[in-house]
Amino acid sequence: MDSKTAGQTVQIRLHSSIQHPGQDKETHQIEALGRYVEKMGSSYLQYEEDQDGQKIQTTVKLGSDDALIMRSGAIKMRLPFSVGDDRQGEYRNNHVTFKLQVKTKVLRFIEEEMSGEFEVAYELYAEGSLLGTYELSITYSEGIK
Repeated sequence: MDSKTAGQTVQIRLHSSIQHPGQDKETHQIEALGRYVEKMGSSYLQYEEDQDGQKIQTTVKLGSDDALIMRSGAIKMRLPFSVGDDRQGEYRNNHVTFKLQVKTKVLRFIEEEMSGEFEVAYELYAEGSLLGTYELSITYSEGIK
């Protein structure tokens, strides 16, 4: 991809599943145009979501050993991932802030010349209680389809 530091337009497909304790699994899919950026040796995806009429900016630092999801706007969230290493995250909306513990089970990133695939599976805890088990798969490819 050319001009990687300035960013390249990419088509992003995101598939997530969430299993909250005692509830049925939820699945969500999002397709969005975004940007792929390389900065200081790291790869990032940036895209915007609309949830209930509110905009949320999402940045995903891609990696197989270390990754991070940052969201800002209507909600603010920081989820760091590293297999075998529990990490501290945070979720914040207008009224409340939660400290989160992220237990990463699977972390995979495959980058090709014009596309890539990122997968993460993790458990999320707040104050020692399991909030849910999450699986996230993001694929991206250069250009508009």
